[in-house]
Amino acid sequence: MYIISMLFLLVQLLLLSGVLCGATAEDPVNTFLFTNPHTGEKLTCSKCPPGTHMRAPCTSSAKTQCDPCRSQHFTELWNYLPRCLYCNNFCMDNQEVEKECSAVNNRVCRCKEGFYWAEDFCVRHSKCEPGYGVTAKGTPQSDTVCELCSDGYFSSASPSLKTCVKHQECTDGKIALLHGSLYRDTVCGTCDELASGGETLRTFLSGLLTTHRMRMAKMKTFVTKYINKSVLRQRGPLQHEIRAWLAQAPEDQLRKLPQMLKASQLSCMADNIETRLKEIKQQNPGCNLSL
Repeated sequence: MYIISMLFLLVQLLLLSGVLCGATAEDPVNTFLFTNPHTGEKLTCSKCPPGTHMRAPCTSSAKTQCDPCRSQHFTELWNYLPRCLYCNNFCMDNQEVEKECSAVNNRVCRCKEGFYWAEDFCVRHSKCEPGYGVTAKGTPQSDTVCELCSDGYFSSASPSLKTCVKHQECTDGKIALLHGSLYRDTVCGTCDELASGGETLRTFLSGLLTTHRMRMAKMKTFVTKYINKSVLRQRGPLQHEIRAWLAQAPEDQLRKLPQMLKASQLSCMADNIETRLKEIKQQNPGCNLSL
């Protein structure tokens, strides 16, 4: 469509090329030189204004005759075209009308919200993967710019159109139960809160489980066996089911998570949970922490 429009514009410019060679010193824009084909008389004629075209050139006794453009036709410049130009821009997929066709302009299209112009098409803006944040939002002319989160910042959404977020700092006697990474925020709390279960335990386990890479075959075993869902062997859908389960699973199932992981051949994940719990307990000797 872009190439066709450029060719169409080139034709228009060629038709109007007489502007330069036919200009006069008095009015170089709105007049042109015309030679009467019957008498050979050379005349300086007025051009027709935008929104019109020339019906007949001037004579020694009459001015240039102009007619208005009919519907869906236009002229954007002063001209002596024999007819107006057709509004040939049509807004296609993922485009919308920015300026409708009128007697003085062709139709102008733009990419819809969430898309940008690239190689003659409107392409959807990219979204940043986990661990990456937006440094420049997409515009109708450019794609989203993503950048790896810097130290102390994270992005957990997948995919995301947000900037990286600074890790929270633990205060009021709370410790970092789970240190922040590129993909998750710091999980703050006390050893006693973690031992008591509730949302602290859920957030802690969710943070550990969803930010470590697991083999898809083992993930599928876990989802099939404990979540009772039949999901394609694809990382995205499997991770979605695990996150959803962690968000609503009863606490007694959460406390059995290490055993469930081992039964699904995800022993490495179970070891990570148990190791971190031991570290927290060592830092807080009076805390009765166990799953």
